[in-house]
Amino acid sequence: MVAETKTMANSLNLRRMICETNVLSRSDCSAIFSQGSTQVIVSANGPAEVKLRNAESDNSHLEVQYRSNAGLEDIQNRLVESIIKRSFVRVVATSAYSHTAVYVYVQEMTDKGGLLACAINATSLALITSGIELNFTVAAVHCIMCDDGTLILDPDDKQIKRARSSFTFVFDSIAKNTVTSYVHGSFAFEEYEKVVAVCREAVEKIFDFYRKVTLNITKVVTDDS
Repeated sequence: MVAETKTMANSLNLRRMICETNVLSRSDCSAIFSQGSTQVIVSANGPAEVKLRNAESDNSHLEVQYRSNAGLEDIQNRLVESIIKRSFVRVVATSAYSHTAVYVYVQEMTDKGGLLACAINATSLALITSGIELNFTVAAVHCIMCDDGTLILDPDDKQIKRARSSFTFVFDSIAKNTVTSYVHGSFAFEEYEKVVAVCREAVEKIFDFYRKVTLNITKVVTDDS
């Protein structure tokens, strides 16, 4: 039997979100997004000319490049790229732009916890403001479970050190179904189900933030503005 999952006071609150769009002059669209002290900048270009080896007869090619703030290429970078691409491959209406490519460049600025979720949310915000046709949007939530079963939503880098298991879930904006997940650590199935439910409830706040950004494209937007 799994013990009842605990929560700490204020442990199920998201950190403060801040977004500024169109910050880069040489890209079709861009967004700089912060969750707490974690910050990512994303630029997107397209539909644009596609390299012959990537051309698809009926769809646009989606290419994602991720760079850490250290600028080093490693396996972790490729993993983050893969997760971001999987999260967005059905988001972009690729069938509307056959024989073209959409290029997404993700640059880590600071990592103070929840970097993958922050990168996915920053990518969504860049694409939302791009004019590229989207089938839907996605948002990501990070949550950890401590040794005593306590859940902490959107933890910072100090809280992450207490994690027994870590969960990042990406949800679609239509039915709030899980699009992608990245999970590691030890947990029971009942604990997994509890974390999914907590993250699905929390993602509504992120989608609300997206809507606020779309209404204030030329402004710096915070989740309490």
